[in-house]
Amino acid sequence: MSRPHIVACLAAAGPEDLPDEGGSRVARADLVEVRLDAITGGPSVAAALCHAVAQWQRPLLLTPRSAGEGGFRRWDEDQRRAFLEAAWGAHGPAFVDVELRDSPELLDWVRAHRPEGCQLIASFHAFDRYPGSDWLDVLALEAGALEADHFKAAVHVADTDEMADLACWTHRRSRSQSLIAMGLGTAGALSRVMGPAFGSWACYASLDRATGPGQLGLEELADLVERFYPDEAESGESSVGR
Repeated sequence: MSRPHIVACLAAAGPEDLPDEGGSRVARADLVEVRLDAITGGPSVAAALCHAVAQWQRPLLLTPRSAGEGGFRRWDEDQRRAFLEAAWGAHGPAFVDVELRDSPELLDWVRAHRPEGCQLIASFHAFDRYPGSDWLDVLALEAGALEADHFKAAVHVADTDEMADLACWTHRRSRSQSLIAMGLGTAGALSRVMGPAFGSWACYASLDRATGPGQLGLEELADLVERFYPDEAESGESSVGR
């Protein structure tokens, strides 16, 4: 099995909120997700934060999550565009994550205006129910039609039956499309480790503040990835973009 990409999730209010020795703390991650919706200031704060995080020598994933899909703030589309433009003006991101169904206009705008070489993640979140594999197929096809580089499905699973169904769907669907799939909640925590065995491209972990239900800490997840996906030794460098 190939080693999955590890995403270190950062939910910081601004540059002053960054952890000490951030570069060493994300050394075991392949990229850093900057949750723009966690920022308490304006676009200039987003630019300063992304510039500071870029010094950690990891590719950036920018996520301006809406409140409807678990974001930390309520903001309109113009604000989200302004934050993205400021952030990628400060440091070109490797990835941008936008909701597939909740923010279709922003998704189209990102497709048209993202920096050259920036990959698009079209995402879907369901925090209170498992939508079923048939509905996930519909969403994955929509993401593919929009030429998203990856489709991300983060969905609640209540028990092992639902987690098994998600794993089987990931295994089948990943043969034709790049997926990031994970279960949310207590029952879904295991999927954050086993998902890549079934074809999920990446797994997410918190740096300090958890950004999703059931999310593991970075060190804990990195230890488990090293144990169960040992075919690629850690080099201390990100493999994204190679």
